[in-house]
Amino acid sequence: MDMVKILYVDDDSDLVEIYTRFLDGELFILKTAESAEEGLEIALSFGPDLIISDVAMPGMDGLEFCRRVRALNPLKDVIFMLVSGIDVEPRDVVSGLDAGADEYLVKPFCRDELVARIGALLRIKELKDRAESADNFLEEAVSRHHAMEAERAALKEALSDERMALSSALKQVASLVDERQKAVDRADAMGHLASRTLASSVEMVVHALDVRAGFKRGHGGDVARLSLALAEEMGVEGEALCHLERAARLHELGLLFVSEALASKNPLDYTETEADFLSQHPARGGDMLAKVEGLEETARIVRHLLERIDGSGTPRGLKKEAIPLASRIIAVADAYETLSAWPMGGTPEERLDSLEAEAGTRFDAKVIHYLRKYMRRKPETMPGHRVEISVFDVKPGMVLASAIYTAKGAMLLPENTMLTQGYIRQIARYNRIDSLEETVFIKG
Repeated sequence: MDMVKILYVDDDSDLVEIYTRFLDGELFILKTAESAEEGLEIALSFGPDLIISDVAMPGMDGLEFCRRVRALNPLKDVIFMLVSGIDVEPRDVVSGLDAGADEYLVKPFCRDELVARIGALLRIKELKDRAESADNFLEEAVSRHHAMEAERAALKEALSDERMALSSALKQVASLVDERQKAVDRADAMGHLASRTLASSVEMVVHALDVRAGFKRGHGGDVARLSLALAEEMGVEGEALCHLERAARLHELGLLFVSEALASKNPLDYTETEADFLSQHPARGGDMLAKVEGLEETARIVRHLLERIDGSGTPRGLKKEAIPLASRIIAVADAYETLSAWPMGGTPEERLDSLEAEAGTRFDAKVIHYLRKYMRRKPETMPGHRVEISVFDVKPGMVLASAIYTAKGAMLLPENTMLTQGYIRQIARYNRIDSLEETVFIKG
């Protein structure tokens, strides 16, 4: 879903600050106002999807504010939620709804309730928009049908005495139907051809990347295989896997037009200007892919490969879950395979430790956690001094070989922590609040 624009209006600045924090981290663009008059001006220029307004305010109150909004053509379809901290009677709610509000919420309320109510209203609006679109389509179809019926009646009346002409017309209709079917068949064939052509074009570009001097041959394929393995570990399935694989194979597309001298250069020797230039290659690659019909999602994934979990990445400074999951997965897989290709890249264990050092800043800690679990099932790549056990089987004295994370990716205990009875109680307590991964790694 696109970013939802919300306008929050309340004369209590403390509450404005609280509810602003409530919405922090959600996919919302938030603006606030401390009076209905100010809110009306902002709404006209901001064009919000949702207005949340207090009822009792000096000057224009929330009910009148709602009526004014509904009277303005640009704002008449905006979702309007009234909130009140005063003892609310049923007639107050009725008055609010009569004024045009879509929801009436009584303060105080928790963040989860507010976000849930907002989500419900947005879903209702989406369903309403779909219904209106369907109604419009139906009306147009009925109108076209009536026009066709009128034309048919006029034609039948005009040709009532000309049976031969009517017979000829019917033959023409049959011919048109036959031609239409042939056209549909040709369109289907062209669609299949377009799919094959797209696949061939992707293979051609991947080959062009492979043969460039300074590029590791097969790097895109290696990154794609590891990305798919991680995605499957994390429960990604269906068409999303196809988009992820294609994006992984094409993730270096923006480097295709980089000079061979720069492409062959050791990353440790980049100048600041060269590093800045190369940091823009995912955006360039995404722009190129976006111009090809059918690769829009692939373009989106590639464009955000250099975003960072802490929000300091490029091109948009997205952070955490705002970064596409496929982009987060490919970023980890690319970094691991790049280290594997370097002579000084280290052992698999050292590569994992190197990536884990940037978990929570550059990389998604949860993706790295799944990478470590995946690599643990590949004995040829990992030393045998780690033991994987159930989180419920840990004992005092054990030493963590890797950090323990919650299911949402938050670190609970760091690597090398010696477990005590207190830590084990902490693990059990947090598991009740926010489920942990089922297994942990203990040093043997």
